[in-house]
Amino acid sequence: MSSEVFVFVVCGSKEHIETLHLSLKALKLYSKKDIYVLTDSTRNEIPIDHYSIIDIETSKKYNSHQASIFLKTGIHQFLPKGKLYCYLDTDVIAVDKFCDNIFKQYISPISFAADHCKIQAFSSYAVNCSCLNKCAKDRDAYFASVNKHDRNSELTSTTAISYQKKIEEWYGEIKKSFLVKSFYAIRYYLSFPKFWLNKEIYFDKKRKLWATNSGEIVKYRLDVKSIAKEANLKYTLWFNEWKNKKGENIFKIDCDHLTDAIYETFKVEVKDKNWQHWNGGVFLFNEGSHNFLNKWHNKSIQIFNEPEWKTRDQGTLIATAWELGLQNHPTLSKEWNFIADFYNNNLVVSKETNFISDDLFKTTYKAKFVHIFHEWGNEKWEVWSWIKSKIH
Repeated sequence: MSSEVFVFVVCGSKEHIETLHLSLKALKLYSKKDIYVLTDSTRNEIPIDHYSIIDIETSKKYNSHQASIFLKTGIHQFLPKGKLYCYLDTDVIAVDKFCDNIFKQYISPISFAADHCKIQAFSSYAVNCSCLNKCAKDRDAYFASVNKHDRNSELTSTTAISYQKKIEEWYGEIKKSFLVKSFYAIRYYLSFPKFWLNKEIYFDKKRKLWATNSGEIVKYRLDVKSIAKEANLKYTLWFNEWKNKKGENIFKIDCDHLTDAIYETFKVEVKDKNWQHWNGGVFLFNEGSHNFLNKWHNKSIQIFNEPEWKTRDQGTLIATAWELGLQNHPTLSKEWNFIADFYNNNLVVSKETNFISDDLFKTTYKAKFVHIFHEWGNEKWEVWSWIKSKIH
């Protein structure tokens, strides 16, 4: 038996177990380590197909989601002692043969990776404040209209996909500088009918599309006027912001309600209100981690009965890190838990080099694990297609 072991936790629905099965398939393809699955089989809609299952009966007072958090945060209570463990959420997929090197990244007392956002942006997902719902109808209207008007799904050629990335990279670069942004804005407005980005590609201002010098269409511009009218919104090109009639940015949901709740519930002060918090999807632990895990577990169970809290474990993870003075503790590189946000326009992947980036290749990672926390199975998403190609 290996002294280094991967661990998944799952309870309940068929969907979660099928997600686990795909992640197990990927991990078995690339890893030489043992893999445990921790579960409460009495709750599962379908059997788990795996060779090493630890079955723990959880309290009937918990629903399956709560039972999963109970097992996850209390994981050290149910596993054999004397090993170094790597916990993986079921939606974390191994994509590289060097994935076992994650065990070399452990730094006592416990090792997590950073999340893809900071506390203020995450806040309304952890507590029951009104900030997330404030512009929810506006966002729904926006996405419904975008799905209706977006024609880029028609463009599936290698050339189109390649140039779409280049356009996003270019736009990301010019946004860095006010002067550069102003220069391109003036150049754009003085160009008619075509704005040439370079000798290879231009924007046709009459047809509202990007095309190569050979005339191949590679990207359609969203019809922002139609979307704005249909969704009853306003779009500001300079700031690339969508606002409702009240002038509110419909995608800005930042607030301090989570840090307030942490202090009110646990008397733990998070002094950096917009700290870069950790992501609970991947973490390394051993017997030296038990004090941390006990505190995290107890806090997570406590908020099951607190109406101001949502049933999640990341808010209590933040509280535990700050309580123990670990807010500056080193985190894992993104290569060990690359969080793929479908709605991040700067998220790109190169199938040729297997590098992935969330900032248009300003920084790149040869990811060993990719965390698909939403849009699992979306065959139209290039990141999912890339992951499937890595598994098959």
